[in-house]
Amino acid sequence: MYTEILKTLYNFLGENIINEEKKLKSEIFDKLSTKSDYYEILDFLKSETFPQKVEEVFLSLFIISLFNKLRISLDLEKKLLLYGNEKISLNELGITDVIKSEELLRELIDLIDNNIPTEYIFGILSNDISKRIKVFKELIGNTKITEEKWTKEDLKGLINSLTDSTKEFLKYIVKKGRSTKEEIISDLNLKDTRSVSAFTSAISRNSPPNKERIIFGEKGKIYINEDYRELLKELLLNN
Repeated sequence: MYTEILKTLYNFLGENIINEEKKLKSEIFDKLSTKSDYYEILDFLKSETFPQKVEEVFLSLFIISLFNKLRISLDLEKKLLLYGNEKISLNELGITDVIKSEELLRELIDLIDNNIPTEYIFGILSNDISKRIKVFKELIGNTKITEEKWTKEDLKGLINSLTDSTKEFLKYIVKKGRSTKEEIISDLNLKDTRSVSAFTSAISRNSPPNKERIIFGEKGKIYINEDYRELLKELLLNN
């Protein structure tokens, strides 16, 4: 819904949309509330090519909205995240444009509604390794960290939650076992590596957080969890 509003406004106003920042904020970005809302807008921002000044406005409003949702203050003029007396530079986090910061933004979106204390999120984002370790130790102390096995019914539920295009991607990975991103792009006629990232993110997003990972990425390669390959092959064949 919000993507359609943004797209319509941009098609109508073109570059003049940068003069409507207040309207964009109140009518779109302030109203984003669910993970789906944020993913929808992020997918739109990364899939379209905007003039730099337009992209900067869109990304700025998106980041403000996202960090507000995570209860973290943002000084956009100085490009700083603020929590108490602590500061983190957006530049040091790598949030400089949609494409380069896409993976980080997706991970942050996944934190929405998890009720993780703001100090923990801020500590993890910190460039101070000692603060990160402190947060990690506290999380270990407060949380039982386990990865549960998938059952056949669990995997059925995952497959049914995926879009047709994501199912086709999963079928491909299950069949190949392991493939480079370049091979995936060529074999599935995808646009670029961002499409591969979108598919892997969709599978991760639809998987319960306490389950083992189904797909792994490493050094430009994507591969399936071999423990579930045959079962997935069976389920996808019948889907």
